[in-house]
Amino acid sequence: MALAEAFLILHLLGVFIMAGAAGLTNVTAFAAGRTTNPATVVTLLDLQVNTERIGTTLGAVIAIVFGSALVEEVGYDFGDYWITFAYILWIVALGIDHGMFIPWNRQVRKHAAQLVEDGVEHSETLRDQVRALKPTLIGLALDGMLFFFIFLMVVKPGA
Repeated sequence: MALAEAFLILHLLGVFIMAGAAGLTNVTAFAAGRTTNPATVVTLLDLQVNTERIGTTLGAVIAIVFGSALVEEVGYDFGDYWITFAYILWIVALGIDHGMFIPWNRQVRKHAAQLVEDGVEHSETLRDQVRALKPTLIGLALDGMLFFFIFLMVVKPGA
């Protein structure tokens, strides 16, 4: 197996890990938005944040490391706009994920955990907080960035 093929396989592995994490995050967000039980929300948000911290971050690091190695090995120019844009998109997506989405998750989880501690079994307010527009838009933006990132890597416009 050529070195470029090994880098491509590892790069794709990182992308698949990121896509799997995004899918799991979406499923847990949907499930959390359908329940009024604070204990269930805590469990789902724990799963969600761990998926983001471990799956998304690990996948992103694997994808960028081996994608960069692949660019070098195959002979693409790091100045090509599709590669430059992919790097910018990668930084922005991780910044949004770790700077906005995970802090929101922590805040809502803290509220849900307090409700569990207080013995509350149903909370419409918590469900409304989970269903809020801001995290929904953040999630959609992150999913859109992932799809666009994959588009750039597959189509390589201008290459």
